[in-house]
Amino acid sequence: MEWGIIIAWAIKIFALFFVILTGVAYYTLAERKFAGFIQDRPGPNRAGPFGIFQPLADGIKFISKEEIFPKNVSKGMYLLAPTISMTCAILAWAVIPFGGTLPAPLWLTQLTGVTAIDLQVANPDSGVLYMLAVSSFAVYGIMIAGWSSNNKYSLLGGVRSTAQMISYELPMGLSIVVIVIMSGSLRLTDITEAQKDLWNIMTPPGFIAFFIYVTAMFAETNRLPFDLAEAESELVVGFHTEYGAFKFAMFFLAEYMNMITMSCLTTLLFFGGYNVPFGIGKGAEYEAFIGLGFFIAKVLFFAFLFIWVRWTLPRFRYDQLMRIGWKKMIPWGLFAVMFASIYTVYWKESWVRLFL
Repeated sequence: MEWGIIIAWAIKIFALFFVILTGVAYYTLAERKFAGFIQDRPGPNRAGPFGIFQPLADGIKFISKEEIFPKNVSKGMYLLAPTISMTCAILAWAVIPFGGTLPAPLWLTQLTGVTAIDLQVANPDSGVLYMLAVSSFAVYGIMIAGWSSNNKYSLLGGVRSTAQMISYELPMGLSIVVIVIMSGSLRLTDITEAQKDLWNIMTPPGFIAFFIYVTAMFAETNRLPFDLAEAESELVVGFHTEYGAFKFAMFFLAEYMNMITMSCLTTLLFFGGYNVPFGIGKGAEYEAFIGLGFFIAKVLFFAFLFIWVRWTLPRFRYDQLMRIGWKKMIPWGLFAVMFASIYTVYWKESWVRLFL
């Protein structure tokens, strides 16, 4: 039975890894298509019908390009940087609950003895802390990439990005503390279950925390209007200026993985996760599939939001970026934590009754 559980976990991990890489590949295509739509051009349309094979062509290009190492780089650190970024982006998916429990297919039950599948690789008690730890460790990949490249533009981009990510981790952490206070747990499944009756976005502290979180989310992923680490007009492309071929692809994929991860976290923390609104499909035989479908729909909306904002808003100046983070976001985050504490003790039950 123990070997059966290990095999079931391995199948689940490989399936998730395949879904991640495929989803990220076509997320890049979706962004380029939507960018073309906004700029009144077709976007990728040569590789296959409607350009659907463009991600495959990009992958072949990255793998087949010559690996070049700039002169006088710190080679070990230079190779370690994209590895850290990619690894952290993948590890973050381990604790995300995509849905409830599904009945295992007959062939899997016969092979492993497992009768049910949890749509989550791991469910630790401190899932939120795990996510914060993994995302914080990703800063090292960017910092090491800028330092090891022996390029002043790369170094400036690495310093900028490190300062930006550390600054915006604080308000993001405070917004997550609001949810932890209201849910009473650090486990992501518990946070999701706590929103069965009322999503956190519909509570006053959760509403404030949501806008703090979303703003910090864009800064943490180095996306417009906070892509100061890669400001092309000033820093070429910042910390990964000296990276090409598959090394650049690892940074590229890690960025899009992080965007999808943040979309999943937004859904779990504020929009009920895999909980279905209005009790749709409740008690049905395939309730878990319905929950999974709604979870994917919510994640796709926030993934689309990343694209929409990128091609709509201009870039902030660096001093504006830091001022917003330290003088606006952190005070509002502290207020939201205090407000959440008062709300949870005195108002939570009466507020929930308003919506039931």
